[in-house]
Amino acid sequence: MAEIKSTIDLIMERTKNLSASAEEREAWHRQELEKHIRSLIQRLLDYSLTLDDVKDELEKEKKNGRAAEAMEYLKSALAAHVDPDADNERLFRIANELAGTPEKRLQDTLRSCQAEFFARKTVLAERQRGELESAGITGSAVLPNPEADPQWKAQREQMQAACSKRFHGVINS
Repeated sequence: MAEIKSTIDLIMERTKNLSASAEEREAWHRQELEKHIRSLIQRLLDYSLTLDDVKDELEKEKKNGRAAEAMEYLKSALAAHVDPDADNERLFRIANELAGTPEKRLQDTLRSCQAEFFARKTVLAERQRGELESAGITGSAVLPNPEADPQWKAQREQMQAACSKRFHGVINS
């Protein structure tokens, strides 16, 4: 135990005069604010918070002089939750309320993302159907499963990221 204590004493002795620079403290504050905003949006989408709770938190950030940063993190967090394969209407209402983005523009962007998403999924399903037919597996009960394809998972992630980027652009404009 004495060895552990002496090691701790040495560490404390060597680090007692160290402090973070202004840039490091600012970077830490930015990270913490981003985490806080992301968690607020997640909790809002999980029905743990209300829209008014999030607005109150944004008002606190405004009073702290960090409103612009908070809004940027908010927009990024909202854009990260869009999914071309899911219902996004609630997300659109939230983006409209918090960021002022018209729902119609978000819906139009989603439609174009969905068109690309389903077109690629259909191409993959047809390719799988062709592979099954060439292997001698045919019939009306044979259904390709693009979701099980590892290539589809990678493509889906790429399309999700591209869609989120497009939404972020729409929310920012």
